[in-house]
Amino acid sequence: MNSKNVVTIMDIGFVNKTKEEFLRDCVKPRLENEEKCFIVTANPEIVMKAREDQAYKEVIQEADYVIPDGIGIVKAAGWMKQPLKERIAGFDLVVDLLQYANERGLSCYFLGAQAHVNEKAVAAVRKEYPNVTIAGNHHGFFDLDDLSIVEAVKESNADIVLVALGLPRQELWINQHYHHFHKGVFIGVGGTLDGLAGDVPRAPKIWIKLNLEWLYRIIKQPSRIKRIGKVFEFMLRVLVKKS
Repeated sequence: MNSKNVVTIMDIGFVNKTKEEFLRDCVKPRLENEEKCFIVTANPEIVMKAREDQAYKEVIQEADYVIPDGIGIVKAAGWMKQPLKERIAGFDLVVDLLQYANERGLSCYFLGAQAHVNEKAVAAVRKEYPNVTIAGNHHGFFDLDDLSIVEAVKESNADIVLVALGLPRQELWINQHYHHFHKGVFIGVGGTLDGLAGDVPRAPKIWIKLNLEWLYRIIKQPSRIKRIGKVFEFMLRVLVKKS
């Protein structure tokens, strides 16, 4: 990707495009040509994990695209005088991909989350996007080295593979087994299957507009509050480096 379309934060290069530009220029051509690509939906937690773990950093750096999924990333880029065009929320990107798949009759594999969440997400997609072919699905409780999972995904010949194993497992799984595949948009989607299943409702639009989706999620999932420390550390490190 052209350097002007990338903003680097803590050695991680983020796509500097709007969501629509990213889909048009980067993702849809891969789908149309039956090529493969690896997308990381990165928030401050992923950047901090990469900072602490060199092997994980290399996995992120080897991805085809890293999108700024997190208002903290967008704010940090602004402080660094390298503004990003917009935040590209992973959930929104997945919804757009499912809509596109529905229009084109593409297939999708759902890998990850708890078994009942996975099944509910698949059922919801069947109802909302009836033209999407469900290539297959499997819960997220398996060993990353389990080649039977890799074979199942490969045999499905899915156009889109949603990997919801949480960080760092989802990125590690994709990176470790990417060479087995000749096609497919592979994207680490964190808790997106929970959202599709309806188990974790998306924040109301006004919260998203005010960049307070993170606070809404903490209110709904208090266990997430322990993760906020990494976000504040990320912001502090960016500010200190800037000064």
